[in-house]
Amino acid sequence: MKALQLFGIVIISAIACNDPVKSPDRMADEKQQGTPSSEDIAMQAQQFKTAEGLRNSGVMIKGNYKFVVKVNGDGSVRSLMISSQDLRGDTTKPAQDSTVIYDVKGKVTNMDVSDLDGDGNPEVFAFTKSDGTDAEGSVYGLTFIQHKAVRIFSGDVDKDSIPGYSGRDTFYVQQRYLVRKFPDGKQLKTIRYALKKENQRYILKEAK
Repeated sequence: MKALQLFGIVIISAIACNDPVKSPDRMADEKQQGTPSSEDIAMQAQQFKTAEGLRNSGVMIKGNYKFVVKVNGDGSVRSLMISSQDLRGDTTKPAQDSTVIYDVKGKVTNMDVSDLDGDGNPEVFAFTKSDGTDAEGSVYGLTFIQHKAVRIFSGDVDKDSIPGYSGRDTFYVQQRYLVRKFPDGKQLKTIRYALKKENQRYILKEAK
């Protein structure tokens, strides 16, 4: 089970719509992805309350960072558009860069912003759950360094075999850890992961 899916990261600058490499369909899709309204955010809160998952948009704040998240697509495959803004600057101006995570599998059930490694750079995590009885959870993670998105690699989250695992897991952030819980027989098993920097990349490692 691939808990943290491999994904493509695309940085869209203010002039990205002039990029000739993009297809017309992709350009049209990105053009429609704007900052969510207050109605969108209210809808997000209601969807979480009724366990319907995040369908549209949300806003999160961590330190001097403000993140606006927009979910696009439907069915089993979606994309996430995440923009960051420095609250110390002119907050009336739109964010210059956005990061798009494509091929997000399953329903987006929750998102969280954290600083697991305590380096002052916030991370944004999106948690999804597949359809069906297995309801396997997945995690998509980015860390933002000077408002530039850097991929977080799966590491120990993406082990091919986890003892007692059969899906129906839940992920969330608790203090300095990414926590995973899933049923193992009649018990609820818990695994904690810490964010580490190894060989100039960020990776999740099981906390012993």
